[in-house]
Amino acid sequence: MRSTRKVSVWPVAFVGGLRYESPKVNAAGKVYGWKTVFDPHRPFAIDMAGFAINLRLILFKPQAYFKLRGVKGGYQESSLLRELVTLNDLEPKAANCTK
Repeated sequence: MRSTRKVSVWPVAFVGGLRYESPKVNAAGKVYGWKTVFDPHRPFAIDMAGFAINLRLILFKPQAYFKLRGVKGGYQESSLLRELVTLNDLEPKAANCTK
């Protein structure tokens, strides 16, 4: 995770009733969606264990925080990530999320 410039993402095992959940990554190495069962149309349909944020980004955007109140269950990750990055900014790890 040391190489994370903004937000890195990777697959996570045993989440949401699946063997694993994962970002979908195109041939150009960009995230375009999510392999998940629970509401795959969330802005960032990812589990907390599936991403890392560069501390400099958090310090640069102090308004961004993990919202617990007023956010539908399963959308907490999206509430934080949408304040920090766009889908295009995500940095796939684990061999473009294949491992």
